[in-house]
Amino acid sequence: MIQYKKEVERFGIFELQLKGREDDGLFADSGLWAEFSKEDRHFVAEGFYDGEGRLLIRFMPDEEGEWSFRIEGASAPAGGYAGQFHCLPAGADNHGPVSVSNATLFAYADGKPYTPFGTLLEAWHVQDESSRDRTIRTLTASPFNKARMSVVPQAGHAGNGETVISPFAIRQDGQPDGDCFEPAYFAKLEACVESLSRIGVEAELILFPASMDLEGSIRLTPEQEERYIRYAVSRLAAYRNVWWTMADLGDGTRRREVDWRAYLQTLRECDYGHHLCSIHGTPSAFDWGVPWLTHVSLRQEDVMLASDFTLQYEKPIVIDDCGREGIGAEPWDALTPEDMAYRIWEGLSRGGFAAHGESLRRPDGTSWSVHGGELLGESVERIAFLRGLLEDAPGYLTYSRQRHDASTLEKRGEYYLQYFGPHRFSSRDFGMQTGEFAVDIIDTWNMTIERLDQTYQQRFQIKLPGELYYALRLRKIGEGAEQDEPEKEQASA
Repeated sequence: MIQYKKEVERFGIFELQLKGREDDGLFADSGLWAEFSKEDRHFVAEGFYDGEGRLLIRFMPDEEGEWSFRIEGASAPAGGYAGQFHCLPAGADNHGPVSVSNATLFAYADGKPYTPFGTLLEAWHVQDESSRDRTIRTLTASPFNKARMSVVPQAGHAGNGETVISPFAIRQDGQPDGDCFEPAYFAKLEACVESLSRIGVEAELILFPASMDLEGSIRLTPEQEERYIRYAVSRLAAYRNVWWTMADLGDGTRRREVDWRAYLQTLRECDYGHHLCSIHGTPSAFDWGVPWLTHVSLRQEDVMLASDFTLQYEKPIVIDDCGREGIGAEPWDALTPEDMAYRIWEGLSRGGFAAHGESLRRPDGTSWSVHGGELLGESVERIAFLRGLLEDAPGYLTYSRQRHDASTLEKRGEYYLQYFGPHRFSSRDFGMQTGEFAVDIIDTWNMTIERLDQTYQQRFQIKLPGELYYALRLRKIGEGAEQDEPEKEQASA
């Protein structure tokens, strides 16, 4: 018997459910796939075993109208099975998956620009229900629209009051079985991914963190690792808010680069929708120029290098780990809130995207970037202020390579957002070929915007308070901004 709905919205999840034999050997190879077709477009989605004799195939249709499918494989009905479903228009809050736009930027499938404001939530999804609920409430009220999490978190990061389900079946000797998955674990993970989607948050899933221990030791063979990739991707590729991080190399995980290339090819084969995909690490950890990687994911504290890496790779530069706001024994976990906010401002102003982390500990020893819950730090308000400024800007802003003494985002001739960070300028000189500009002096830490009384044109100087973490915004008044070219700007000490 095959069950499925006849209608699904665009970028929603179409699911085929088949009843088969109860056989844990199907975790390794479900023996099932389906080809989905619309006119001359064809996609293949692998099936997966969900336990108790249940086999599933999931697909995310990206185009409205009539779709057809055909189920094949050893676990398919004799002679295969063919059917159809109708894809409806996407709902108002459904913008589709995010992909690369204009080489170094991002956009949703419907064309809406997307600027990642990411945060690390490594193991929030394996905490108890109360903690998960608090995390979703916190994210809903936060500026963050991307959460980075491990499919299988590291040892010691799981559970705070709830029995932890292992992602792998447990053998009689109490050890995890790398050949047999635990569907209940992945169902819980999927529910968390869906919860993020409902509040507009992308779920960046790390397939291989530093270790895949959770609460028990597990060491997978290369064959088991490849099966794990196929199983995870088959289950999760139909979720429109999923991004893939193949591995986190930033913590010293040792594995030959050729392994990751082979695994990236496996992922690409299984992921018919070609979600965003990267490997995370220090700048020397991997060659991000390979075509299977859509963007660069870095562990890098010097966020000013974002502009250099953008030029080198011609891909979006996401500094997913630039440090964490906290009080700790290691520099990486001991950033002041001012420094955390600075790094995110500077990374964005350099044409990249820097992400947030928080290691401040609660009395029970938990922290945001491992367990989720509530945010304790002071940087989050300043990040929200920055996001508001960018959302008020006229569409895509690009990094200006003409301005070497102050990081600047611009829409050439129309809009300029210049960030001074640790520099205490007393004034800035500008020269514009045409147009009249309104000027705002922005205190990024105290989150204030001072609109200057007069407007400016041609050559002019703006007096500044000479304080830390200030920014300047210039907005052209009137029409014809797209074609105007500014003259080279001068700085005054």
